[in-house]
Amino acid sequence: MQRNKNRNLLLVYPADMRLAGECLSEAYSLLQIRATCVEYSGRPPATAFYNNFLSADTDAVLVVGKKSYAPSTVLPGPFLYTQGKKIPAAWLPLQKEADVFPFIQTLKKVHRRKKSTPGMALLAQWHPQYLRLTQRMSDLLEDKIPVFKWTGDIITREDVVHALGSGLGMGIYFGHGRSVGWVGYYGMRSHHFESFEGNPLGCMLSLCCKTASRKRTGLSYAESLPLMGVSAAAFGAVRETRHTDNMKWAIRICTAINEGIDNLGDLLIHAEPPNIEAVEHYRIIGDPFAPLYSDAGSIKKAKAVEVFG
Repeated sequence: MQRNKNRNLLLVYPADMRLAGECLSEAYSLLQIRATCVEYSGRPPATAFYNNFLSADTDAVLVVGKKSYAPSTVLPGPFLYTQGKKIPAAWLPLQKEADVFPFIQTLKKVHRRKKSTPGMALLAQWHPQYLRLTQRMSDLLEDKIPVFKWTGDIITREDVVHALGSGLGMGIYFGHGRSVGWVGYYGMRSHHFESFEGNPLGCMLSLCCKTASRKRTGLSYAESLPLMGVSAAAFGAVRETRHTDNMKWAIRICTAINEGIDNLGDLLIHAEPPNIEAVEHYRIIGDPFAPLYSDAGSIKKAKAVEVFG
């Protein structure tokens, strides 16, 4: 895999959070990503607002805003469009400006990894249809990248939290989901990561229902992961999704990785299923450029994770 350099980010943030925006811009600049900064006042802009700033050179968009706004209301989906180009668009909610600093530290950690070894954690609820899908992905990927199956039938919730601190490039969860977390592992919630001290994932994809929804929660599970330093980015749905659509995502993700895609934004562009129903409810949270490379020593750590059976 070969990560692209000198990419262009449209960075959009509130005028009263200028410090957070400037710090993000500086961090991306150090990572050889050029940020074009745009300020807004009030609520996050409507979709038409971006037409004034998107160009053929824009590779991704990151919208920063107040935590009071939900992913479903900030962006229309995981992509914006201009001149026939599909552009990954992500959301980063902040309660206060200082919340951006832990995210920036995670950003730097994952982008400074060596461009060599990817790695994937396959997570799933203990149910035959989800276990079959993780096995299928493992079969499709095992000759290309290291894959670790940490499914609900062979590992406990506490051990999953520890395992995800190995520092792999990405994780994917299949199963039932809710706004507050995964149904698998007898219920995985953001507070289970409060003692998380490991190395972050590049990205965590929850191919299931509602993990980016704000229903009955102040911050969705998908939003909490990048803010807590568990991953640089997350991908989750704001509403219900269909298992058949999530299977399409899964298989197409395997194809994209086998073709050498090395970051989240490009992965989602190449893996997007052809039917709009499979795509429109998903949102990107955090870094749209999150790399899929693993931390030094992460593969060895992941291999040492104990599972049952």
